[in-house]
Amino acid sequence: MLRKVEKYEVLEEIGHGGMATVFRARDTKLDRLVALKIMHPHLRGAKEARARFGREAQSVARLKHDRILEIYDYSGEESDESYIAAELLTGPTLRKWADEHAPLPAEIAACFAVEMCRALTAAHEKGIVHRDVKPENILLHENRELKLTDFGIADMVDSQSMTATGQILGSPGHMAPEQVEGGDSDPRTDVFALGTVLFYLATGRLPFTGKNPHQILKRIMDGDYPDPLRVAPGIGGTLRAILQRSLERSPSDRFESAAAFEAALVKMVAEVGIEDPHAEVARFLADPPGRAKEITKEIIARSLVLGKAARDAGRVSEAQDRLGRVLALDDGNAEALEILSRIGNDRARSQTITRAAGGALGLLVALAAVAGLGRLSPGSSTADALDAGVMLVAIDESDASARDAGLAIDAAEPAPPAIDAATVPDAYVRMVAVEVRHTAPVTPRHVVFDPDPVNVRISIDGAPGRNYGPTFQSIDLAPGTHRFRIISNVQRCCVDDVFELDIPPGPGETSVHRVLASQPALLSVTGTVGASVVVGEGRARGRTHSVIAVPITSASRRESQTITVTLAGHRTETREVLLVAGTAAEISVTLEPEASPQP
Repeated sequence: MLRKVEKYEVLEEIGHGGMATVFRARDTKLDRLVALKIMHPHLRGAKEARARFGREAQSVARLKHDRILEIYDYSGEESDESYIAAELLTGPTLRKWADEHAPLPAEIAACFAVEMCRALTAAHEKGIVHRDVKPENILLHENRELKLTDFGIADMVDSQSMTATGQILGSPGHMAPEQVEGGDSDPRTDVFALGTVLFYLATGRLPFTGKNPHQILKRIMDGDYPDPLRVAPGIGGTLRAILQRSLERSPSDRFESAAAFEAALVKMVAEVGIEDPHAEVARFLADPPGRAKEITKEIIARSLVLGKAARDAGRVSEAQDRLGRVLALDDGNAEALEILSRIGNDRARSQTITRAAGGALGLLVALAAVAGLGRLSPGSSTADALDAGVMLVAIDESDASARDAGLAIDAAEPAPPAIDAATVPDAYVRMVAVEVRHTAPVTPRHVVFDPDPVNVRISIDGAPGRNYGPTFQSIDLAPGTHRFRIISNVQRCCVDDVFELDIPPGPGETSVHRVLASQPALLSVTGTVGASVVVGEGRARGRTHSVIAVPITSASRRESQTITVTLAGHRTETREVLLVAGTAAEISVTLEPEASPQP
């Protein structure tokens, strides 16, 4: 006999999560199939669980968008069986589907992400932040479209009561750093999470992985993920840059909104002729293997065109990126190799030796008039030329690249004692003189590092980090602005310190003293379910069976804190626990019920 929940006939289970089970059911009044999400019996007595369940229904009921699951009905918090009735999607989840098909062609992965950007924009416009965007919460429907589901921990940013300060909610591999720290969420939190989904679709792996949730969370806090272009060279530099921006540790460095994220992706896919990402998703889902082959051929052809255009415009780095992507997708592509070879030859030919004139080395000095400088008068000397702002370009006949470029000279021909720009033979003059920049010799400054902690790596101007220690405590740097990054080696206890510093000119040494900010400690309190946890005098708050990020402020990066655990109808317990920056601590506290008053 079929089980009934009010007006719904429960037909079969189609999904199971930590909070509820989803069934295919029939609405007996409207005679239609629905997805019936019923809360687990053991959670029905938990006020927080009921509130979260109701929050999901209320959040999604406010949204009407083709890419968001539609809510039909909600039982209410007081019902014996808390449930949500929603449109029935055919599935599967994007995670299950992508496990069989990822990595996807980069432009297809981008189209999938565009669909979710549009869903998130609709939610954000209603003041709702999803806070749990992941492949498991994105469902395929009728093998033609994607739908965003499960707003169970959505944060209504216009409702202060919805914030659980200090409590971490979300899925470890997709959580933004501000969620790990227990801070406020905003639309950029969803941008980060969608960036992890896009990374997964395009490369076949998640950016943040680890042996356990604590390790994953620490890597998120450190921004420690592999270069997506190394994981999947075929994605190209454009998608790499988009991914890196979406995964920035600081929200201010990410795309400012899902709409801005979408705009970057739409521009990217338009370059290969995809004008309608939604139609492209449907086309791909209808035949993933076949469409993957077609779109890859289209990407290769278009990348060749764009690579040639970039080369012709002198944008060498862009040309190399476009053509390198062609070779990643089509190893040995003859056309790409030929264009790259020409770029290499052009660059080699441009690398001529430039120095002040002199005939002792068998060099001929060639000058051409410079626009705006006028023409040097006959008999002008080398000094006159320099004073006029003209560079003397010296070509060594032994330089093969110079000969290839048509710049070789006759070694037997003596260099003229005076320089006449009007009469130098064309055979000798093959380039335009340029304005000379008079620069004084630069004296390096000795820079001494003084980091706290001392077990760190220091990167300067993007170079690989070097371990601070007996063999590396100082360096000579040219005066000017330099970019530094200091990374802790001590159990990742600290936040990376990235900064720019102006090294002034002058004698003697200069010191760089930096104190790295501590990572929060991650505290888990097990035992009594649903109890409130307060660390210290309100330093951090949360609930049992969640991860609480606790700020560490002591210079030693470790401190003992009093943990207070409370629950209505139970005796309050306090415990002492040692917390260390960047590490996880777990204690178990079981609260005793308060004694009933004697009659």
